[in-house]
Parts: sequence; structure tokens; C-alpha cells
Amino acid sequence: MNDSRRVKVDDLDIEYDLADYTEPWHEGAPETILLHHGYCRNMDFWRSWVPHLSDRYRVLRISGRGCGRTTVPPEHTPYNLDRLVADAIGVLDRLSIDRVIWVGESSGGILGLASALAHPDRVSALVLCDTPFKIDHRVADAYNLGEPDYASTIRKHGFKAWCRETLGYRIDLTQASPALQKWYVEQMGSAPQHIAISHHLMAVDVDIWSRVGEISVPTLIMVGAGSKLATAERMQAMQQTLPRAELVTFAGYGHGINLLAPQRCASEMRRFLDARVRS
Repeated sequence: MNDSRRVKVDDLDIEYDLADYTEPWHEGAPETILLHHGYCRNMDFWRSWVPHLSDRYRVLRISGRGCGRTTVPPEHTPYNLDRLVADAIGVLDRLSIDRVIWVGESSGGILGLASALAHPDRVSALVLCDTPFKIDHRVADAYNLGEPDYASTIRKHGFKAWCRETLGYRIDLTQASPALQKWYVEQMGSAPQHIAISHHLMAVDVDIWSRVGEISVPTLIMVGAGSKLATAERMQAMQQTLPRAELVTFAGYGHGINLLAPQRCASEMRRFLDARVRS
């Protein structure tokens, strides 16, 4: 984990990093990009994006509650979508950031959609990487590894072992090196067991599909063509429902394009944001 700072938001000390290598003599303040990770990951999953974006934008990364070096809430603390959105908005408030381009990976993208609905004045654009608007019940059942429910699975096998067993659902194993796979499991598997269970139960229960059409900000959807979570059919439906959305599919990739093709992701994002300014 890199050196980072933490900011107090309610009962949490939230880990963050804010990179700004924009040219200081340019007129006007640069826009801020918020990079939000997916399920039980942390802000280091975005580190390879920073060099490709921070020359033009301020790049803010955070680790969600219970992840990375952010405070781990006690067991039985309510863990829901509204609370995670409030955490992120709280960071923006404490850092005096009015609006962001929200970039989310997997469930981090769901948080972006929810934030755009709850706080439309704080999100100027959305970039969604491998983001399902609803986790397919077949995938959710597969996560149980033959046990009656997810909590039983984690308690029986341990979270790190579960991460290793189900890794192919969140990163394309044919594209990820053994070193990357090992790093992924170590990073993700370090999340406390009760956080893993609470976050999973929240993620499989969330369904904001009925409200997606209300989101009016420009939205870039990027997805690996072979993703098991964010299927091509569902991504096309999202693109058709969001009023100002563009869909880019990465042929030859499954889930995890944010780690497997960060330079291409950042390039597509810069192109999309440039076009938004010109339109």
C-alpha cells in the first residue's frame, strides 16, 4: 500500500490520495476525477490509471469503509448503498470539491449511478467499468460454492480462500499474470470477514434499474466482452436506457479491464471527456 492520507467523515477515517500534475499556469481549476473501486478492493486497484490522467485532471482515489486503510466499522453496523454514497460525498465535502467525474469499477460504478441520482449537482459525468446494474442470480449462487448462502461460505472457507476460488468472476484469468492474480487475492482478501459479507449482501440486493433512465449526465460504459458479471446484453440495455451514454466493448477481455488494460481505459475516457466538452 502506498503512503496516503486520511480524512474524517462521520465515524470513519477514509483513506485517500489526490494527485494533481496539471500545469499550474493554465487558467481555471482542473476538473476532479473520483476513482471508486469495486467489492472489497481498495484505492490501489486504480494506481496505474493515475499517470494517464493526472496531467489534465485532479485524480482522487479513496478506499471504501472497511477497505484498505479506511476505518473498519464494528460488526452489525448498517452497511448499505446510501451509506457508501454518503461516505464518498463526505470526502468531497471535506476536501472542498464541488463536482467530480465519477469513475467506478464493478460495484463502484453502481455507487456512481446511485450518487448521480441522489446528488446530481455533484456528478458531472460517469465512467463505468464492468458495472452490472444488477448481479445475475446465477453468479450470486455460484459465489456460494455449494453452501446454502454466502455468509456460510465465507465463515467455512475464509474470505481470502473464497477470493482465490472465485477470482475468475472478477478478472480474466487468461489475461492476468500469476503475479497479478496473487496480488489481487492478497489485497482483496485482507478485507475483514464481516465487511465482505455485508458488502456482498448489499451488492446482490441492489437494483436501481428502474431509475437509470433518470440519469442525464454524459456516461461512458466500458466492458470486457466476456465479462461474467457485466454481460454484453445487460450493458447494451444500460446504454440504451441512459439518455447520454456511449458503450465501448473490449474484445478479447473478460472482467477486470481496469487492471488488465488501464492505458486503453484511460485513453477511451479522455477521448469521451474531450468530446463531451466539444458537444
